[in-house]
Amino acid sequence: MKREREEQLAALVRRAALERDMLAAQLLELGEEVARRKSQWKLASLVATGLATAATVGYRLFGKSSLSAQVGRAASAASILFRVARAALRIRRSW
Repeated sequence: MKREREEQLAALVRRAALERDMLAAQLLELGEEVARRKSQWKLASLVATGLATAATVGYRLFGKSSLSAQVGRAASAASILFRVARAALRIRRSW
């Protein structure tokens, strides 16, 4: 009876060691997966930040209230005024 019990304990000790090794290996894999996901999210964050920055700069440079848009509107207004003045001069000359 005692020998049988010792064999059971030895089997349990072997099983516990095996399960502990398996658990340690799984935790190591899980840690590697977490590190890999973290680096993926970091890269995605950098890309998103770069895109947001580029969009902001683009909007500031080419948006409705940007300097280039204001110059474009002024140029359009000036073009209309020049055309009206030219037409007025033609009409004046023809009379």
